[in-house]
Amino acid sequence: MTLYIAVLDDDPADRKQAERLLSREADLRTPSGDVLYIDTYGNEESILSIASRYDLFFVDLSLTEHDGMMVAVRLRNSGVRSSIVLCSGKIDYEKKYDSDDDFIITKKPLWQKDYAGFVDRALEEKKKRPVMIEFRNETDTILCEPSDIIYAKENGAYTNIAMTGQKSFHMLGNISSFISLISEYRKSFLQPTKDTVINMSHVAASKGRTFKMSDGAIIRYSFFAKKRIKEAWAEYVKESFKA
Repeated sequence: MTLYIAVLDDDPADRKQAERLLSREADLRTPSGDVLYIDTYGNEESILSIASRYDLFFVDLSLTEHDGMMVAVRLRNSGVRSSIVLCSGKIDYEKKYDSDDDFIITKKPLWQKDYAGFVDRALEEKKKRPVMIEFRNETDTILCEPSDIIYAKENGAYTNIAMTGQKSFHMLGNISSFISLISEYRKSFLQPTKDTVINMSHVAASKGRTFKMSDGAIIRYSFFAKKRIKEAWAEYVKESFKA
């Protein structure tokens, strides 16, 4: 299995040490078929736009306005679900923030056996992790499970994505761009109009030429598309009951 690891540390010596020990761990695991890719960063802005690619984070920032915990929370809020290890150096994160089940807090220095343990844990988590889709705009990136998407509607140069939990995201790109991102999971998705895609698992009611979605939104489609859409909806309902 391939594991992508990010080290975010504003102490150059600690960053170099982490890279050295993780590279050694990568060499040790090559014969077993596990491949580790390690990237190191000195500030939060350099990692946030690409954070979704990583399966394991080691974080410690103490020289900037946002410390390691603040950045870890920011990563979580952007949709990152992989393990984040807060490495207490100058800042004792557990003392400052108390323990947090959402993060792993450990103390520096970390040794080879420590990294080996965290890598083992991340590999097991990756096997169980649900499929995630990445959406982007000019400033933000989010990850979400296909089942979290209620519907998407094109709006000019953007596609507005409505999600569970009253969340939404303005993706840069048209509805075709959105469809290409969900193409592997199209079984539950339906395009009732040229600018809208719905997740049929979030249809609360179907009446006439409208779908009422789980968030209350009403999606209308034309008379000319009625036969195609009714057939697709009926097939989805049939398959759902069968499952």
